[in-house]
Amino acid sequence: MIRIYSPASSANLGPGFDCLGIAFGIYNIFDVELSDEDILINMEPRFNNADNLFLQAYHYGCHAIGVQDHIKVKFDCHVPVSRGLGSSAAFIVPGIKAASALHGNALSDDEIFQLSSRMEGHPDNIAPCFFGGLTASMKQRDDTYLSTSIPVSPRYRFYVCIPDFEVDTKEARRQLPDMYPRSTVVSNSSKAIFMVQSLQNGAMEWLKEAAKDQVHEPYRQKLIEGFDQIKSFMNQYKEGVFLISGSGSTCLFISDEDLVFPKEVQIQGHSWKILQVHVSRSGTYATEV
Repeated sequence: MIRIYSPASSANLGPGFDCLGIAFGIYNIFDVELSDEDILINMEPRFNNADNLFLQAYHYGCHAIGVQDHIKVKFDCHVPVSRGLGSSAAFIVPGIKAASALHGNALSDDEIFQLSSRMEGHPDNIAPCFFGGLTASMKQRDDTYLSTSIPVSPRYRFYVCIPDFEVDTKEARRQLPDMYPRSTVVSNSSKAIFMVQSLQNGAMEWLKEAAKDQVHEPYRQKLIEGFDQIKSFMNQYKEGVFLISGSGSTCLFISDEDLVFPKEVQIQGHSWKILQVHVSRSGTYATEV
């Protein structure tokens, strides 16, 4: 039996829309072995079927290898679904990883990354989920994907604010304009560069300025009930950088100090869990059990 660990991830990081992402130490854990039929254990009913992303990814990986078989999977999932923490990537990447691992590590790391990105449709969560840490990624002209790892300054502390409601990713994308003024494109491009630089060098003042996204956050805030209130709540402890994680509903708070927050707060009738998270350097990995 093989055990696969796959971390949560937060995409965009403000101005890095669809290209920046960072992996955090909240893991989905999968115990996998070959079987005569597909068996999903400890999976909630709405995902306990042939549409399960892990199962689809496994068969997608098997097709790429040139084999056709079945899998028994025991799920121990801690990455919340539809909360902007890369839950789909944390199913797709380990599913394809399982196909490779159960067939003699038939796929290279790049092949797993390419297949996962192709299945997801974009690499912003896939890259940090698979490689770990902070990543920048893009789709190339030949429709393959490219990713690079970026160091993160040890100065920063990361906190996720996870509410008790979901935000549909497709609905979040529908909120965005089809076109942007040239000034907005220039501004966001420069901010994305400074976001990367400040995450590396620990320049908190740069980070605060770079985080002022104009491409997606202004349009998605309305989908997150209590957004302004949870932002004010976090900033009352120490002013930091407050971002939408992916398309929401989770929000990300970056500080340069260790802070102590309540584990849970109530805002406009919703419960928000607040967790300090550490950067997952390992990404997705497998061990024998």
